[in-house]
Amino acid sequence: MKRYVAVVSVAVVALAVMAGLALSAEKAMVTAASEMKWVDNPAIKGAKQAVLWGDPAKGPYGALKSLPGGTKLGMHTHTHAQRVVVVSGIIEFNMEGEAKKALGAGSYVSIPAAAAHDATCKPGADCVYFEEGMGAADFKAKM
Repeated sequence: MKRYVAVVSVAVVALAVMAGLALSAEKAMVTAASEMKWVDNPAIKGAKQAVLWGDPAKGPYGALKSLPGGTKLGMHTHTHAQRVVVVSGIIEFNMEGEAKKALGAGSYVSIPAAAAHDATCKPGADCVYFEEGMGAADFKAKM
């Protein structure tokens, strides 16, 4: 039993050291809004995105996204969970079966994997939001 505790203790310490090394090897990143690289969002016509970390096409990521005012996404799902914070504009959002809510700057949404939802950027201004995806981004229209 003592040997087992010793082995587990050494393993825990080794993992902690490796995690500390990984964090200390990470470089700081400071990016002004004017330096963001906005590109077309392949999933939504007219939409743009500025990827902050990761790769939305391959795995977990964080990105700023922009929708033109008046854009209607319709009911859809995603394979992986997403978290969203509205930065500007008003997004009308609802989970399937629930009432729509008008979400302005600072509003937060947590969308479980495969949960059907609908979003519309209200006309008058573009909608900008931060999105964190737990896996590769996708957009599955619900018929």
